[in-house]
Amino acid sequence: MRARRTTLAGIALLAALALVAARPAAQAPARPAPASRPLLVTVDDLPIVGAASRGDAAARRATTEALLAVLKKHRIPAIAFVIAGNVKTPDDEALLQRWLDEGHEIGSHSHTHPSHTALTTDAYLADLASARTTLLAWLTPRGRTLRFFRFPYLQEGDTREKVIAVRDALAGARERNVPVTIDGQDWSFDRPWADAIASGDATAIDDVRQNYLAAVRIAASRTETLADRLLGRPAPQVLLIHANGVGAANWDAMFTWLATHGYRFAPADEVLADDTFRDLPIDPAHWGYGHYHRLAKLQRAAEARAELVSVLQTQAAAWNRGDLEAFCSVYAANAAFASPSGLTRGRDAVLARYREKYPDAAARGALSFEIVETELAAGLEATPFNAALPGNVHGGSVLARWTLTYAGKPPATGLTLIVFRTRPGAAEGTPRWEIVQDASM
Repeated sequence: MRARRTTLAGIALLAALALVAARPAAQAPARPAPASRPLLVTVDDLPIVGAASRGDAAARRATTEALLAVLKKHRIPAIAFVIAGNVKTPDDEALLQRWLDEGHEIGSHSHTHPSHTALTTDAYLADLASARTTLLAWLTPRGRTLRFFRFPYLQEGDTREKVIAVRDALAGARERNVPVTIDGQDWSFDRPWADAIASGDATAIDDVRQNYLAAVRIAASRTETLADRLLGRPAPQVLLIHANGVGAANWDAMFTWLATHGYRFAPADEVLADDTFRDLPIDPAHWGYGHYHRLAKLQRAAEARAELVSVLQTQAAAWNRGDLEAFCSVYAANAAFASPSGLTRGRDAVLARYREKYPDAAARGALSFEIVETELAAGLEATPFNAALPGNVHGGSVLARWTLTYAGKPPATGLTLIVFRTRPGAAEGTPRWEIVQDASM
């Protein structure tokens, strides 16, 4: 029989929970709630994670009960995503049972919480299959099944083949990927919270609390603005939080703020039935990020590709009316033009070359472009809370076939690879793209 005792960490945790319960958190002034929008609450890394996971059985139970009490108070139906490999003891299973007892649904968060970017697809799928076997063996005797999956680190795959392979596997297992929209990086506050609690410093405790709540508020407000613009309506949201000690102490204030700002805690089937979550876009990426940030990234990419094509169409129109100055105006001042005859450097030199080689309409012919492919350059941007989000498009390249059509003689044709960047400080109404390199052959 295993001896059970309360460690110093457990005593500190219980004291912290009591302290927070006795001390009301500072609240922003209430404001009239806008039209109610559904919010699905999802909790990652069960059975428990962070500093609380290193406590004894009593401390782990205390944290779990505190989390569940807040969910019950706010009448929140949650999906609880389990790292199956972390369910190692009867005490771990007892924690999961409490989530079921309170009416929450268990989902898979993989077996070992791996990065899909770092693994081969076969290794990743093996990890997911192991989690499925473990969780179903536990759920089936309880009359439950496994319907939902959450990608660790939100990494769905860094190649198209990886993304599709896992989607097919999940579809075959009847597990649905649950995306995230609001992520305040709450996990990053757990260690500072545990340290503040251990120190007994009330000011330090309150600092962490306020930073934790501010992170969620900022993430929610920014995502709400972005999502409503993308959808043209109040957008449904999916909140990502973790089963940890800082959450046990601060969820009540967080959920109270969300409720007063127009969020309605809704079940998974309602939120995930929204059109925006029906057909998730395929977007291979090294890092993971939220659903609406992905949609915004893809929208920016589509707009950038259309703009680059428009630049070439505008160039062709200028060429065909004989306006070589307008044709060359899109070149950067220091642009490089490479051709079989050599390298030309600078916009003025490129213009002089075209004027010399194509002095009249008979020499110019009629120009057209056939786009072969485009590639865009867009990095990642860091949030104040150290998350990675897709950044703006800053550059791109177009591989195209150019054709000059003449009256009475065969056309001339070849390939061109044109590298663009956004114009530094482009004024309103002026083209935001300029050519920095053009290799034509």
